[in-house]
Amino acid sequence: MRSRPIRPTFVAIALGLTVLLVAMLTFEAVSTARYHRATAERVLADYAALGAESVAARIEGFLASRFSGMLMAIGDPSSPMLRSRAELARALSGPSRDALLRAGRIIRIDRRRDPPELSGGPFALGEADSILDRALSGTRSLPGYAYFGLAWLGGGTELLAYQPARDGGLAGAVIYPRDSLVALVRPMLAGVPVLPASLTKGADVDSGIGVRLVGGGGTLVDRRFDPGTPFIATHPLSPMFGNLAVEVSLRESLAPKLIIGGLPRSRIPISLALLGLTMVVLGAAAYQLRRERELGRLREDFVASVSHELRTPLAQIRLFAETLRLGRVRSEAEGARSLSIVEHEAKRLEHLVENLLHFSNAEQGRLTIHLEPTDLTALVEQVVTDFAPLSERAECTIALDASPRIEANVDRAAVRQILLNLLDNAVKYGPARQTVTVRLCRHQSGLRLTVEDRGAGVPDEAKALVWERFWRSET
Repeated sequence: MRSRPIRPTFVAIALGLTVLLVAMLTFEAVSTARYHRATAERVLADYAALGAESVAARIEGFLASRFSGMLMAIGDPSSPMLRSRAELARALSGPSRDALLRAGRIIRIDRRRDPPELSGGPFALGEADSILDRALSGTRSLPGYAYFGLAWLGGGTELLAYQPARDGGLAGAVIYPRDSLVALVRPMLAGVPVLPASLTKGADVDSGIGVRLVGGGGTLVDRRFDPGTPFIATHPLSPMFGNLAVEVSLRESLAPKLIIGGLPRSRIPISLALLGLTMVVLGAAAYQLRRERELGRLREDFVASVSHELRTPLAQIRLFAETLRLGRVRSEAEGARSLSIVEHEAKRLEHLVENLLHFSNAEQGRLTIHLEPTDLTALVEQVVTDFAPLSERAECTIALDASPRIEANVDRAAVRQILLNLLDNAVKYGPARQTVTVRLCRHQSGLRLTVEDRGAGVPDEAKALVWERFWRSET
């Protein structure tokens, strides 16, 4: 059962669908990789937010444990006057006492008087009014559960810690220079864990995590904070702590320790490379398909040409053979001429068949060369003599210019076939009544065999195609 040939249109459609499918798969792979990376980045960002919230809670507890007892002691209503720092220090202990010793000035607000009064001076011009205004306005903005508040003075150079100054009561307050506040908070921030051990699973992530405390228009404490990483989270402290906020940064290098598999690498270069390679392969397939179509057309032309070439000598042989068999010759000379034509056409037919056999052997890789010592001059003369009847029919003359007795190791059949092909082309495609010259001579360390005709020759742009199978010039 003969198989049906695949139509080029079907192959072209299949190649186009393949390109479309590969492009869709590439797009899907890139989209999936981007989605996975975005998910992993969100996880790291969530870890940073969790760390910022955890550190903010610890700082709130740290400051509350130091300010609350200290401020209550300062505003103690059982003491009619503001006690000295030494007296307050004796009444306090632990964190509250440490915070008191680092404070700049100790102040008491008395709202039992109208207007309220401050003790703990002396105060610069307008300073008392500014402190009292910040404390009273801050008290109004604090939530009801707040038992102290923080506010910045002097554009962020000092921090005011105060008790809510309720109507008709006393309230304690302290002023911390910025440097004193930094000295108070830095040791605590240096040792605070940012992420819980349950997330890090015991891995050392401290070097990749940065923390800083900001407020008063700038940074107060910085612990290896990395502003260049994309994973940064900010968590403001509660309203009673003024505008203090905690910022946490996570470096991308921590991803393998915090996420299984780490951050997925971008698949775009690999996907585009595979897409490009697929396009190249499909392009090569399309090129081969086009070459196959051209080859098929050339095969058809070749078969048609060979059929035509074989039909002519066969028709001549049949015609004159019937003439001789039926005795229609009118003289011995006419009979001899008919026999000569039959012989010439048979030789021409033999030449064509030899060409086909040589081509078939070459196509199947069975063409072999048998070298033997040969009188090359005599071989060329014999080929020219055998080809003479064919050249005479084309009204061409073959001139031989050969050095006497040139010997070489050659394949006699191959040389004969090559020379016959050259002569056949020269006669077939050259002008009528031309002279074809065959030259054989020694050249440098070898030999040169040439066939020169008077035809137009092969165009320069087509010379590279001479060795292509079934190729024939259009000119």
